[in-house]
Amino acid sequence: MISFKLLGDNIKLVIIIVLVVAVVWFYKDYTFQKLENVRQTENASQLRKSDSLRFTTQILSEKEMKDYLQYQNSDLKKKLDNAGIKASRIESIVSNSYKYQDTTRRETDLSGIVEAVRNNTPISQEVVDTLNCWTTKGIISYENNKLKWRVLDRQFNNKSDGVLYWERRQWKFLGIKTRLFGKKEFTSQNFDDCGESRIMKIEKKK
Repeated sequence: MISFKLLGDNIKLVIIIVLVVAVVWFYKDYTFQKLENVRQTENASQLRKSDSLRFTTQILSEKEMKDYLQYQNSDLKKKLDNAGIKASRIESIVSNSYKYQDTTRRETDLSGIVEAVRNNTPISQEVVDTLNCWTTKGIISYENNKLKWRVLDRQFNNKSDGVLYWERRQWKFLGIKTRLFGKKEFTSQNFDDCGESRIMKIEKKK
């Protein structure tokens, strides 16, 4: 028969093991929560400074990254879906929003075509010319036998997203190209609403 002393010793050992496991678990959870608080505080601080610095950096968890693509950058999510890039493979995203506005006013003398429009000429007409990301606003006017095109406003708006992600390297099996079980390698792709951009990201070696 098992003695009460041996049974008591075993119960004490089990209790000690449970206590040690509980202490380790609580310590790891405390450490994790502390790091999470630091990360989220820094993210919030970066957002507050973004208007003045015109730059912000965010460190997101995998779930937060999915939420960002779903609710804050749905256009990029559609592009990623069309390109077959899974959100779980994304390591970083560099997004740049460009806005260009030129309010320099210039006039062009179009007197050479006055005869063609003289029979039906408005005094002035506002014209908006839009092509992709570029919009030009101006006024065409005919006065004193002169037809003029006066540019009032030019705007260029483009959005560029640089995405770093991993995919499996293509290899041949029995003469057939496949990525199945291929070695993971990092690559990147830029998505622009119009034009072309080049993005460089530099990270300090740890």
